[in-house]
Amino acid sequence: MTDDLFTPTVRTPSAPAKPPWRPDSIVYPAFFGGPLAATVLGLLNGRRLSLTRTHLMLIAVAGIAAIAARVVFVATTGGNSLGRLSGAVAGLLVWLVVNALQRRPFRAFLQNNGEPASLVWPGVLAAIGCGLAEAALIFGVIL
Repeated sequence: MTDDLFTPTVRTPSAPAKPPWRPDSIVYPAFFGGPLAATVLGLLNGRRLSLTRTHLMLIAVAGIAAIAARVVFVATTGGNSLGRLSGAVAGLLVWLVVNALQRRPFRAFLQNNGEPASLVWPGVLAAIGCGLAEAALIFGVIL
């Protein structure tokens, strides 16, 4: 018999090059920065967590769909206060997809004694930068 009973069957995943952010923390830039901020941070964090290409594509598709829905909504309502609220709602919807896909890999990272990175400054920059980019996109479509 050549089977070794003492060989481990569950292997420890390799540590990421950069520590990931907490997927729960992406909710704040998603709310204040909209779906573009949630998509960008979700994709960057997905790369840090070594998500599969399929999961990264799901995050990208959710982000593109939310941005397109927001542009259409703002264009049809004329850009009133509901248009600004739609950015927060669309961002939160993208965050739900990001959180659902990243929760398990992040828990595995924590169980391997990983220490998550801080999302404070990347989150602030994403909320401001992506929020402005999204506003410029919407402004360009409305005019």
